[in-house]
Amino acid sequence: MKIRRISALITALFLLSVSCLTSCDKAPEEIESSTGYEYIPSGQESTTVSDNTDLQKEIKIDTSWQKNFTVKYSYYNPEQSITTMKIEEKKSANAFTVEYLDTGSLLYYKANGNDTDYYVIIDNEDEQVHSVLEGKKFSSLSSMFMKLSVLSPELPTQSNVLYMYEEAVAGRPCHKYIQRAYSDGKLTESVYVWVDAQFGFAAKCEAYDAEDNLTVMWEVESFSEGDLQDSDVFIDLTEYTFKEEIG
Repeated sequence: MKIRRISALITALFLLSVSCLTSCDKAPEEIESSTGYEYIPSGQESTTVSDNTDLQKEIKIDTSWQKNFTVKYSYYNPEQSITTMKIEEKKSANAFTVEYLDTGSLLYYKANGNDTDYYVIIDNEDEQVHSVLEGKKFSSLSSMFMKLSVLSPELPTQSNVLYMYEEAVAGRPCHKYIQRAYSDGKLTESVYVWVDAQFGFAAKCEAYDAEDNLTVMWEVESFSEGDLQDSDVFIDLTEYTFKEEIG
């Protein structure tokens, strides 16, 4: 049977190469599980269901932060890279940047009427790339972090999900949950997710396979919302040479 995923995590997550990040509007997929859920305590952490019944109800999702925010986070997926990547996203009313802090590479989006200007800036390259995303309004843009952190409001009510305890991520109060999948009575996957108490997004996530190998992880290192002006995000493009591409 199909099980609803905690987020977009055990899916075709967005490859972190610059060439693939332009496809961040793809929808997360569901994956197959042949049996239902059976919880077996690991003995390593307390997984007692909380007496707080509010945590067993739907998560309150508030996406208002997506209009104006700064988030710095780490991301690891061994199928895509052997190292953990550090990424910072900034979005204001008319500008949006995604910077890869380890490489200095940058994706830059800027409102242009009913279209969006899109710039790819690679560190140490003589020529950068500019294109116009025709018919793509700036307000409709999504990002890798938005996709990674999206949750189902019904997460706490799923039969294979248990509330664990409260734990802060980057100083922000979070509700920690565990989801486990089984096939033929054997554990196939364990996923831990820390749900931001204010906005209901996944501030942190760790997924492990049947052998307890980490298969994907992300974690917010800093987050703020509502305090960015366009001038804080705008990039001075005069120092770059751009090659024009059809969007």
